[in-house]
Amino acid sequence: MSPANFRHIGGAVIADHGRVTLAAARALAVFYTREAGSQMTGVSGECRRRAHALEVATAAAATWRRAAGWNDPDLADHRPPLD
Repeated sequence: MSPANFRHIGGAVIADHGRVTLAAARALAVFYTREAGSQMTGVSGECRRRAHALEVATAAAATWRRAAGWNDPDLADHRPPLD
């Protein structure tokens, strides 16, 4: 597995493959947390690191969005693109 490459930039959660919605980032963090607790995986430490990176990035993005005026940070993921 590659290193946890999730971060917050300007109200968005960014992965090595691009932008991730807050809902998807939370769901992925839950998945990695479950995998970390699984007896069947040999990479539980990496799963914990990825879950933590996603949780930190998601919290920071939500805080940034609230500061930018979004009452519900998740709604920013569904706004129409700017022209």
